[in-house]
Amino acid sequence: MAIAKLAPNSRNLPNQLTLNDQPAHHGGEGSVYFTTDGQYAVKIYHRPASDKQRLLKQVLDLGRNLGDDERFLAWPLGIINEIDGEPTVGVVTRCVPPTHAPLYRFIYSPKDAIKQFGEGRSWLNYLKMARSTAAAVRTIHGKGMAHADIHLKNFLADPESGEVVLIDLDGLVVRGFLPPQVKGMPGFIAPEVLMAKAQPSELTDRHSAAVLILWILLLRNVMLTQTCIDEDDERHDDELGYGKFACFSEHPIERRNWISQIGIPLFRKGALSFRMLTPKLQALTEKALIEGLHEPSKRPQVIEWERALSEAYDALIGCPSCHQSFVYPYWLTPPLRQCPLCGSNVIPPFPAVLELLEPRSKGTLVALRTIVLYQGMPLFADVVEPGRLPPFTRRGSASIGQVAWETNERGYRLTNTGNDFWQLSSGERIKPGASVSLHKGAMINFGNDKRVMRVVL
Repeated sequence: MAIAKLAPNSRNLPNQLTLNDQPAHHGGEGSVYFTTDGQYAVKIYHRPASDKQRLLKQVLDLGRNLGDDERFLAWPLGIINEIDGEPTVGVVTRCVPPTHAPLYRFIYSPKDAIKQFGEGRSWLNYLKMARSTAAAVRTIHGKGMAHADIHLKNFLADPESGEVVLIDLDGLVVRGFLPPQVKGMPGFIAPEVLMAKAQPSELTDRHSAAVLILWILLLRNVMLTQTCIDEDDERHDDELGYGKFACFSEHPIERRNWISQIGIPLFRKGALSFRMLTPKLQALTEKALIEGLHEPSKRPQVIEWERALSEAYDALIGCPSCHQSFVYPYWLTPPLRQCPLCGSNVIPPFPAVLELLEPRSKGTLVALRTIVLYQGMPLFADVVEPGRLPPFTRRGSASIGQVAWETNERGYRLTNTGNDFWQLSSGERIKPGASVSLHKGAMINFGNDKRVMRVVL
C-alpha cells in the first residue's frame, strides 16, 4: 500500500489517501489506482508536464458548481503531490459505482448489444445511454469548456439504468485559459484537427459527440473508413480517411464508406441505419455529419442531441416478435413500418400518432414533438406539463390518461384518469373517468397553461 498526500484546496477530501499496491489500469498518460476504501480513483502521471499541477488546479476550480449534472461526470476532486514521500503529480476523482463498466463493452459491436438484449436489456437502455452521453458533454459545454477526447473508452456505463459517467476530465480545454493537451482518438477526432487546421474545441467536441451518440444508437462507427487511401502508412491512411476524405457512411451521394448491410435487420446480421431514428435525430445526424462535417459552425450543439434523444422516448413501441423497443416509423407507409432489429412488420391496429403543442403568448400554439400512443399505454403527466422533457426514467411516474383500442369503433380512446377536466376543440369537456376518441384531427386541451395534443395519424 502507498500513502498519497494531497495538495491544499481539494473538495472535501482527507489530507492523504491509501492506495492499493497494483494499478487498476495502465494508460499512455498514467496509471490508475483505487484507494483501499474503494471511494476514490487516483491517476498518477508517468511524465507530467511542468505546469500540469497548475492546469489541474484550474480544472478543479471549474467544477465547483456543476449541480445535479455532476452525476454524469467523474470530476477531479483533488491533486496528489506526493506518494510515500516522493514528489509526483496525480489527480483524484470519485470512484464510479461497480454497476458501471466501460461503455465500449456494450456497444463496440452488434454482438455486444445482442448479448445484452439476451440478458433482458432493451434498445431503450441504449437510447438512455446516448442521452446520458449528451448530458455529460452538454454540462461541460455549458460551462464554456471542451473535453477534447470524447470517445467510447472515456465513458463508464450502467446498461441497466442507462446512466453513463464521463471520465478523463483532467485535460479540459478553455479557450485562452486551458490549452488542448490531447487530440482525441482516431475515428472520433474532427476532420479539421486531423488536417491540422484547428485545435480541439467545443466545435470539434460536437463532431466527436455526434459520432459516439450514433455509435451507441446504431452499434457501429458511422464514419468508419471502407477505402484504403495510403497502403504504406496506416497512421497516414487514418488521417486521410477521417480527415480530408472523411465521409458519413450513409451520405446520399458519396458512397465511399457505404456498407451493403445498412438497413438489413440487426438480428439478420445487418447494420442499423440512422433512418430508424426519429425525424429530429435524422436531421441532427445530417447537420453534424454531412452539412457540418467540414464546416464546423454548422454542427448542432450537444444540447440539441440531448433534447431530441429525450423526446424519442415518447415515439417508441414494442415489437411483438422480438420484444424489443424501437422508434415507430410513422413517417413511412405500411408495409415499410418494420422493426429494425428483427424485420417484423408493424401490424394493425397501428399506434395513434399525436402532435404535442405548447401554448405561447397571445394564445398561439407551438409544435414541439410527436408522441405515439397504443393499447394499454398510459399518458404520463409530464407529457402535458409546459417546459418538460421526458424524465430519465418514468418508474413510479404519475399518469393522467389510459389508452385502449375499441374494436367496435376501430379506433383508440383515451380515458381521463386524472383529476382535471379536459376540453376538446369543439368545446366539449371530458371529465375524470370519461374518455375521448383519438380520431384524426381531434385536439385535446389538458387545462390552463397545459400542453395541447392533436391527433395526426
